[in-house]
Amino acid sequence: MSKKTSLILLITASIGLLVLFLLMPKLPSSAREKAEKPIDKDSLKLMQAIELVNGPNPMEGITILREIVADDQDNVDAHYWLGVFSVKSGQYDKAIERFNKVISIQPSYLAAYIDMGGLYMEMDSAQKALYYFNEGVRIDSTNNYALLFAAQTQEKLGMLADAKKNYEQLLRHNSDTIVANRVKDFINKIETKLNP
Repeated sequence: MSKKTSLILLITASIGLLVLFLLMPKLPSSAREKAEKPIDKDSLKLMQAIELVNGPNPMEGITILREIVADDQDNVDAHYWLGVFSVKSGQYDKAIERFNKVISIQPSYLAAYIDMGGLYMEMDSAQKALYYFNEGVRIDSTNNYALLFAAQTQEKLGMLADAKKNYEQLLRHNSDTIVANRVKDFINKIETKLNP
């Protein structure tokens, strides 16, 4: 099998696994914490804004998010969602500013690291992406997204032993059989390359 064919197969397999992970529910850590508490007025306003952006009135939702940030410059969730929506609209510089703001306010906000890594991957900057994915793993060594994206980026950069470790860590914290089988395939391919 040629290197080009192998690369195409690897990319196809990675995309398939990525789709599986993207279908899993994803909430930033602060949103999970808030889900356990009674919903306050600011949280309702934030949820309304997100719904509007994802629905028929995106600019109205963005305006509400900007108002939230104007009223409370440390509202980490509003900054985070403004970053997410900046990525969706292709405004990468603004997204980077928002995610950096989130990280400066709450250094353990895992979703900001993962999304920042994804943004840098989109911008073809794998080294920067890896930094953010590794920070995500440092914050939560059981997070499937951080482990998967760190491993895929390490593979892309030729850091096969490190990628294998992250895939193995992902296996320990994932009970989904389909995902586990895909990850085992990734590990087997790496082992083949490491031990020809």
